[in-house]
Amino acid sequence: MAIFRLENPVQHYDWGSQNAMCELFGMANESGRPMAELWMGAHPKAPSMALVDDPVPLNALVDDQAAHLGRGSLEKFGHRLPFLFKVLAAAKPLSIQSHPNKQQALAGFVHENHLGVPLDAFHRNYRDDNHKPELLYALTPFRAMNGFRSLDEMRFLFEMAGLESLVEALCWLGEGKLRAFYEHLMGLKEEKKDCLVAAALSFAETSDHPAWQEVCRLNQFYPGDIAVLSPLLLNVVELTPGQAMFLRAGTLHTYLEGTALEIMACSDNVLRGGLTSKHVDVPELLKTIEFVTVAPADVYLKPEREENGETRFVSPVDDFLFSVIQSEQASEPFQVKAAEILFCVEGHQCIRAGERSVELTPGSACFISAMAESYRVEGVGRLARATSTP
Repeated sequence: MAIFRLENPVQHYDWGSQNAMCELFGMANESGRPMAELWMGAHPKAPSMALVDDPVPLNALVDDQAAHLGRGSLEKFGHRLPFLFKVLAAAKPLSIQSHPNKQQALAGFVHENHLGVPLDAFHRNYRDDNHKPELLYALTPFRAMNGFRSLDEMRFLFEMAGLESLVEALCWLGEGKLRAFYEHLMGLKEEKKDCLVAAALSFAETSDHPAWQEVCRLNQFYPGDIAVLSPLLLNVVELTPGQAMFLRAGTLHTYLEGTALEIMACSDNVLRGGLTSKHVDVPELLKTIEFVTVAPADVYLKPEREENGETRFVSPVDDFLFSVIQSEQASEPFQVKAAEILFCVEGHQCIRAGERSVELTPGSACFISAMAESYRVEGVGRLARATSTP
């Protein structure tokens, strides 16, 4: 078999939306719990189920027959599906976070295994040995923070509120000041953090500047957390539906509100710095962050329109390749070089590979084996395509 319908698990994190996936895709939510992420892939934490005579976890399917991945993928990424594909629905902000690069992930994973830290332990930082660059494609208006502002912007925002201690710290920390400044801020004693946050909020409540308004909003969810000051340090970006952005491993970021598709290297490694009830490990977080400033315009990916109804959003990593297909324009077969997952965003599609076919409606997905070599898309609406570059 070269094509499999997928049944995909939902993660019920507390920041998730109760109704976004229901409204977009007609999914049921009888329990009323937050539906934060729909996972599509073969990560052992929550693999998709491939629906055959006896449903089988997708990681077990590719373990049993590596040819599903494709020769090029096996040579480059080893014996695993190299990407994890998600629907993400945020009703409130996620934690301030960064993801490790490959070397950091491998070293951290081996170290915590050596210490005997269980994979599901609350204080575990590295749950696998892989890096986690990410691409996000907005399905609704979507707000996020992505990368550090320029130092001049930070200074301007601090001076607006008369936060002289932050202005001075930014000025006197010298060479490598961005890393030194962030480490200084996160290392303040609790009493000084409380005073700083109180002073910042006193100004934020009267300001109409978007960054300061975001400080107020974060404080509603995480009162008193020093990380509510993050909008003063990080770019606050907004995506309209159909826009996409990229986050390198090591980028300090968070998602604030909205529903999107997200594709990443197959990893669940997250180092957190606040705005969460989960484990926060600031020293380990500092090891992973790339302390460089990013121009807001540089976080967006330019769509590349191709023939056959496909629009690609190309990122600088090979672990994943993301595109959107307008189904009624897909008149020619799509060639398969590595395993793929197709997700129906809207409309109705029939995916044909050889003698088999799968019907997709909004919110459903299928796995295309590399052994398919090609497939056809019939129908109308929008289809998201996830694969890798072998």
